[in-house]
Amino acid sequence: MIVNRREIKYVISEYDYFNFNNVFKNILIEDSNNKNFGYSVRSLYFDSINNCDFYSKMYGEEVRKKIRLRIYDTNAEVVKLEIKRKINVDQIKETTEITREDAIRLINKEYQVLLKYNNSTAQTAYNIMTLGQYQPVVLIEYNRRAYLHTENNIRVTLDSDIRANETNFDLFSNAIPMIPVFNHYHAILEVKYDGELFCWITQIMQSKDGVNQSLSKYCTSRKFFDNYLS
Repeated sequence: MIVNRREIKYVISEYDYFNFNNVFKNILIEDSNNKNFGYSVRSLYFDSINNCDFYSKMYGEEVRKKIRLRIYDTNAEVVKLEIKRKINVDQIKETTEITREDAIRLINKEYQVLLKYNNSTAQTAYNIMTLGQYQPVVLIEYNRRAYLHTENNIRVTLDSDIRANETNFDLFSNAIPMIPVFNHYHAILEVKYDGELFCWITQIMQSKDGVNQSLSKYCTSRKFFDNYLS
């Protein structure tokens, strides 16, 4: 599956997090996975031996990518493999599903497991990861609340309690110590949409204290690596 979208992000305070949540709960459709407290998202990011994806983001290159494995439950038997590209203001996400066993093999840099999947996303990931000698670099987990609007395929997400580990890459373990990414409470509001965004949604977001910025959970979570370089 290939999805072409636009995306804006706001870093918001705890106060605004609960305000936004109350507003969106009343005017948008709740994601069926939300339950009482949202749902958990866990992603394992890969980068090349030269960390080219990290540097592409840090240098603000207009064309860049990230490769990750994503699950919503550590007992999951199916794992999403995603290639997320940024081309100027457009986001393109290619997604395919692989088995739990193949995800473990991919974490161990056995790229050839992707050759059994007969689709372009798996083939592209195989080519990129083989040529760049990709390896896992950071595990990220957070809680998400999501809201939808059917027009323009609008999806609004509120991500909180963002945590990471840069040394343990066991995607399916419940025993990994996860370190908060931010020193103070911050949440991330993301809005993804096709075409144009309704002005009334923009006005709601601008009424709060958040600042629209190109923030990456991936780069923000690689603190140890970034500090080591500096």
